[in-house]
Amino acid sequence: MTIGIALTFLVGIFLFSYPYLASYLAEVNGSYTVESYREAVEQTGSAQIEAAWQEAVKYNDSLSGSPVRDPFVAGSGMVMQDNYNEVLNLYDSMGYIQIPKIGVELPIYHGTSEAVLQKGSGHLEGSSLPIGGEGTHSVLTGHSGLVHARIFTDLSEMAVGDMFFIHVLDRAAAYEVDRIQVVEPSDTQNLKRTPGEDYCTLITCTPYGINSHRLLVRGTRVECVPQAETEDQAPPGLTSEQRLLLAAAAITSVVVLTAMAVAVRKAKKKK
Repeated sequence: MTIGIALTFLVGIFLFSYPYLASYLAEVNGSYTVESYREAVEQTGSAQIEAAWQEAVKYNDSLSGSPVRDPFVAGSGMVMQDNYNEVLNLYDSMGYIQIPKIGVELPIYHGTSEAVLQKGSGHLEGSSLPIGGEGTHSVLTGHSGLVHARIFTDLSEMAVGDMFFIHVLDRAAAYEVDRIQVVEPSDTQNLKRTPGEDYCTLITCTPYGINSHRLLVRGTRVECVPQAETEDQAPPGLTSEQRLLLAAAAITSVVVLTAMAVAVRKAKKKK
C-alpha cells in the first residue's frame, strides 16, 4: 500500500466518522449546559426564582393577540417587546426541554437566531414564554439535519400520545403530543393562543434536505409525573450501530497506519 493511497483512505475514514463524532460532542456540550443550568437553579434563592417567574407570567399576560411568524425566515419574526431578553435571563439559557422518545435534552435560548439554532432550541419571539398557564402557547424551534448536532432531526419520529417536558427555573411542565402537522412556512394560524388551553409546539423544517415546509408537533399540558420523564428514554449519545461503525473505522485506521509504518520502514531499508 503506497503512502498516498493510505492517506486517501484515512481522509475517507475521517469524513465518514466526522458527523457521528460531531453529533456526539454537541450532545455532550448540550448536556453540560443543561447540568450547569440545574446547578445554577439549585444555588439561586427561592425569592429570586419566584420574582423571575412572576416577571415571566407578567410578560405572557402582556402579549398581544397577533400571530407569530415563521422562525426560519430571516426578518419574518414579530418585533420583540423591549424587555424580552431581560425576562428569564438569570442564566445562559431560559430552561431546557426533554423529549424521551427521541433521546433529546436541549437548552432553550431566547430567540431564533442562527447562532441559537446551531446549539439548541430557540424560543420563538412573540409566542408565550415556556412557563405554561391557561391561554398560553409557547413555540420552540430547532434545526434538522445539521451535520454536527441532532437538535430536532428526529422530531418526525414523534407520535400522538408521546410526552415531552419543559423545565424553567425550578418547575417542570409535561406536555402530551395531541397534534402533528406539516404546513407551509407562511401558515402560522396553528401557533395562536387559545383561551383556556396550555399548548407548546415544537417546530422544525421538513422534508430533510429540502426544508420547504414546517413540521409542527403540538403538545397539550398534562399532569407532570416525575418518573415519566425517563420512561422509554432513548439512549443518549451514539447509538450501538454508530459505536460499531466508529469502532470499525478506528480499527481500520490502526491497520492502515501500521501498514504505512511498515512501508516507510521498508523504503528506508532499501535506501
